Amino acid sequence: MNNRRYYSFERNNYFYGKLLTSRDFEDEQNYMNNKRRLINRVLHGAGIVYGLDVVAVDESSVVIQSGLALDSSGREIVVPSTQVVKLSTIRGYSDLKTSSVCLGIAYAEEKTEPVYAVMNKDADAQERQYNHLKEGYELFLQDSRDCVREPKKEDEYIAWKVLYQDDDLRITQYLPTFAVPGMLVKARTEIHKTSHMPFVCSFSCKVDTDGMIPGETQIRADNVSQEYGETMVLEQTFRPEEYIFGNGDVSVRFSGITVQKSGVKETAPDTSMALTPVYGTALEYVHKTSYRGNLDVDLDRKYDEKLWIAGIQLIRSERHSIIDRVERAPFDQYVYSSEQLMILEKLEEFLIPQDGSAGRPQVYVQGNSERSAAAAPERRSNSSGVFEMSLGSGGEVGKVYFSDEIMHGLGNGPVYVDIGIEYISRDVNASGDRESIILGDGSIFESDSTVTDEKIFQVDQAVKILPDRGTFIVGVRPRVKMGRIGLRIRWYAFKPEDLEQRVYDRSEQKGCIMIQPDTIVLPPKGSVHINPVFINMPEEALSYTLLDPEGGKIDNTGLYTAPAQEGVYEIKAAALSDPEIFTHAFIIVSQKKTEE
Repeated sequence: MNNRRYYSFERNNYFYGKLLTSRDFEDEQNYMNNKRRLINRVLHGAGIVYGLDVVAVDESSVVIQSGLALDSSGREIVVPSTQVVKLSTIRGYSDLKTSSVCLGIAYAEEKTEPVYAVMNKDADAQERQYNHLKEGYELFLQDSRDCVREPKKEDEYIAWKVLYQDDDLRITQYLPTFAVPGMLVKARTEIHKTSHMPFVCSFSCKVDTDGMIPGETQIRADNVSQEYGETMVLEQTFRPEEYIFGNGDVSVRFSGITVQKSGVKETAPDTSMALTPVYGTALEYVHKTSYRGNLDVDLDRKYDEKLWIAGIQLIRSERHSIIDRVERAPFDQYVYSSEQLMILEKLEEFLIPQDGSAGRPQVYVQGNSERSAAAAPERRSNSSGVFEMSLGSGGEVGKVYFSDEIMHGLGNGPVYVDIGIEYISRDVNASGDRESIILGDGSIFESDSTVTDEKIFQVDQAVKILPDRGTFIVGVRPRVKMGRIGLRIRWYAFKPEDLEQRVYDRSEQKGCIMIQPDTIVLPPKGSVHINPVFINMPEEALSYTLLDPEGGKIDNTGLYTAPAQEGVYEIKAAALSDPEIFTHAFIIVSQKKTEE
């Protein structure tokens, strides 16, 4: 049953009085087995079908759960019962040279039930043959660096290339192999940590393309700190130009690949990937191309019969090795079924995106640990919290005190943060404590007995926001002597839904526009010319809209004339080529401007 050429098929033709020999019965078995295995191979592929989870039991043994897999020849590999296996008993253990290894499984046959053969022609068999062939499996261990990932059908549609690799880190670029009109192309860069060595790294790479927007962009990841096995994903989006369709492949080039790790800077050679522009839809293209192939060539090619069902990390010494961690199948060798598609279709009825921004993270972390699950939080637009801020030994007048750096949980980029001092007072008309939070100048409420029975803190306060870090710092300056005391500060953070359109996002490299300054003070009937700034996009004409009909006038050149009535008015400025790229400016009309 080790043959790979399963056709052409021949089966027995039975007739009355036919003499049947062992050859006829073997042909009968081969006919049925070869047909089934051919279908397994070309229709289902190779990989784990069900079960076969591998779990560490102790420092030297693993549990292999029962399950089913299909190998590259379409043969079924069945583990009938869960069993505990010592690594030292697995073939290849003594040849291991590194601490990162793979556990493989392969189809095997064993002859059973020896019987006496009267008409045995094989002198070496000593008149003994075997009554049965028992199908089973064999386990292997091999260094991960020597394991080879077999090509998959999906490689024809999603290409990948390793941009950089060393003993601690692997950076891989993924890109669709084709583009269709009206659809954006999303590429992704995965930074995967492959060792336990602690370090902080930064990665940068220039990407330039022909016939896609943006034509040039930068992939960056600064000060990345990961746990072993975690993967950081950076996504890039491109819009194909119409003229590239029907004109040959498009090249996506990666240059200036730089990795700085623990202060040491390393570079990798430039590389490129090809993308084919095609007419129609993605579904039509896959339908048209997924049937292509040459069956006899594919069946004759050389490939590895083993399936890699787990990755194992060892802690090695000169005489002994212990298991540190067991990971899932390293090359994602799984067989996907139509049942999974049905489950996904049913789940769409129960899992509905909250808004249009759902499912569009630009940077996130994936891994096997609980920490990595927490590292990709749900997208939020507001958050709040409270912390204690010590003023040291005295709270001196005019001295500035700063809090620690506080994470607001809304991700990188500018946010609005407001703070207030929280008071707990005894309310004689209530059954318990009463809480008050004062935002701004607390001295205004100093005479209000319902607020607190304690003295109001008279302090100046400010917030410094660090957009690149997703954090903020609070600073306070006492106006009166306060003594040894601590402030209980409540904070509120808010991120507008359209912030990604108004502010330049380094990780996504999208074009955007800004107004400088975005808040302008004018006297009644005063005028000013709106000054737009274009980031990561060429300068172009804008459309201006006053969101308040009584907010004055603005022409197509951006010249704004204020109304006679005081107030705050908002202007929306949008790109003519893409109205989804827009920003806002605020006009404060005040008589004080005239007095100045």
